Amino acid sequence: MNAKRSWSIVLLSAVLLIAARQTPIASPRGQSFIPGIPTVIKTSVVLTKAIAIPGAPLASTDLIWADEASKRVFFSDRSNFAVDIIDAATDTYAGRVTGFAGAAGGGGPNGLLVTPDNKLWAGDGNSLVQVVDLNLNPPRIIQSINVGGSNRADELGYDPDDHIILIGSDRETPPFLTAISADTYRVLAKIPFPEASGMEQPIWDDQLHRFFVNVPTARGAEVAAVDPKTLTVAGIYPVGSSACGTGLTLGPFQRLLVACGSPFIVNAVNGHVINTVTDVGSGDEVWYNAGDGQFYVTSTDRSGATVLGVIDGQTGAWRQNVVAPGARNPAALASNNHIYTVVRSPAAGTADTTLCTQFNIRDSGCVGVFTHR
Repeated sequence: MNAKRSWSIVLLSAVLLIAARQTPIASPRGQSFIPGIPTVIKTSVVLTKAIAIPGAPLASTDLIWADEASKRVFFSDRSNFAVDIIDAATDTYAGRVTGFAGAAGGGGPNGLLVTPDNKLWAGDGNSLVQVVDLNLNPPRIIQSINVGGSNRADELGYDPDDHIILIGSDRETPPFLTAISADTYRVLAKIPFPEASGMEQPIWDDQLHRFFVNVPTARGAEVAAVDPKTLTVAGIYPVGSSACGTGLTLGPFQRLLVACGSPFIVNAVNGHVINTVTDVGSGDEVWYNAGDGQFYVTSTDRSGATVLGVIDGQTGAWRQNVVAPGARNPAALASNNHIYTVVRSPAAGTADTTLCTQFNIRDSGCVGVFTHR
């Protein structure tokens, strides 16, 4: 406990020093954003469009990723054994990268992200991590990395300073994290979690120079800090009190949104729970949009309706729920503040009641697009 407290004090001092040196600078919306100083846009969010996706209906999908540099959105489409690509400048379907395991074969693709060298990394079935070169035309898988388990490789984060990918294997016994060099594709270390019941979203905190990982346990979600130099667990924050834990994202002022049944707003420096949001659940993936200064979740509201939840990044308070039948997992592009969610197709023989039908897309799933009013 003393070591943990000492670690928290050191990190708090570093954050206060960084914050003291930052001066808010007005920047045009959609052009540049100052880390830790959000530009909060408080106009209402509304559903404006749905994008049809060709091929097999979207019966099985997973995470979604918005890449600011390329103005592209990528999502895991197990039904088509692919990562699908959306042009976020025009909000149109732009293509897909095939060669993944699909819904069978261990399940994949799963978690995904894009690194600054325009490589897409994705967890796949059969304990594989796939690396896609987006610079190629068409993009294709150029490297497959086995992390040594028997099941899928799942969600992942990236440390741009040390060029390390950290990915979770959530269905192993025990679950574990694998660190991979983004330069050499070599496995650097494995970090087991004997008390975990899964292994969820890792994220990178640039100011604290730590990975944070949402680790579900029988006690509740536990946010583990991983040191990229030693590749060991440097601290653990307990969050919630029931067996849960899914998404994780970092907003301004070192505020984490930890998904554990409800969205918890947590201080990344010391693990203090700042707020628990009760107007919307937390779903699976969660997202912070630096363009409008808000967190996004897809889950149910108090009535049980599926919604896109909007949470203020500055205060951690719930702001709005947008009715969004079938919406699953959000991502947002900071330069235009469009928010995207994947909508799965209904089960065979079931009436389609998803948001896709509002745009005459039926029985196939779609990608919903939300914007500010």
